[in-house]
Amino acid sequence: MKMENYPEYIDAYFNRALGPEEIKQFEQRIIEDKDFAEHVAFYLSAKQALKEEIIAEKKKWFRELVEQNSPPSKVRQIAPVRKLWIYAAAAAVIVCIFFVGYILFVKPVSPSQMAKQYIEKNFQTLPVTMSTEKDSIQDGLSLYNENKLDSSLKLFESIIQRDTENTLAKKYAGIVYLRIGNYDKALGYFRQLEKYTLVSNPALFYQALTLLKRNQHGDKQQARQLLKQVDENELEEKQTARQWLKKL
Repeated sequence: MKMENYPEYIDAYFNRALGPEEIKQFEQRIIEDKDFAEHVAFYLSAKQALKEEIIAEKKKWFRELVEQNSPPSKVRQIAPVRKLWIYAAAAAVIVCIFFVGYILFVKPVSPSQMAKQYIEKNFQTLPVTMSTEKDSIQDGLSLYNENKLDSSLKLFESIIQRDTENTLAKKYAGIVYLRIGNYDKALGYFRQLEKYTLVSNPALFYQALTLLKRNQHGDKQQARQLLKQVDENELEEKQTARQWLKKL
């Protein structure tokens, strides 16, 4: 977006003329682009300053009308607003702080965004331990942590072919599919984990996570039911499930 196009772009946002994806991009840009955030702040402060100045001029015009007892046609036209940029610049920093703060801390986060944040926080890397076994889970995790997702997935699935009851391979294969955006495959593996009695079984939570990230029709409702089960049965990630239920 060129600087000369900023006013139209910003005005379109505040007049609700942008689409959902454009709104998301606009708000993300405010957070990441300091220069753009300053333009938005100036726009808002200028708009407010203009409004206040016009109101002040109208009040002055009305007082003169009353004092002179003159018909409106003989009273001078409202003077143009002067030095508007001074008022706008003075308020820009404060407006910027409040606006960015609103987007970061007040505006509700979408279910898909909640899932995305969880994935970015918890699935960027996975813990690896030493192993002497050839083509082991640990080799797959090492590949995963090197961001070689396709290679790690092939290894996890080759382990599953040899050992159809390998729950760790299924769990990690599901996570890889979640990372690369193949949500149906991810759900398939996480649903397979449900039948196992494990000390730590994140199957239900991971299903809810995948549904929220996929965000198709009915996914949110299914995810809510799964999160309720996680919370009520005190399963893995129950605290996260409880927090998300308050927002869904």
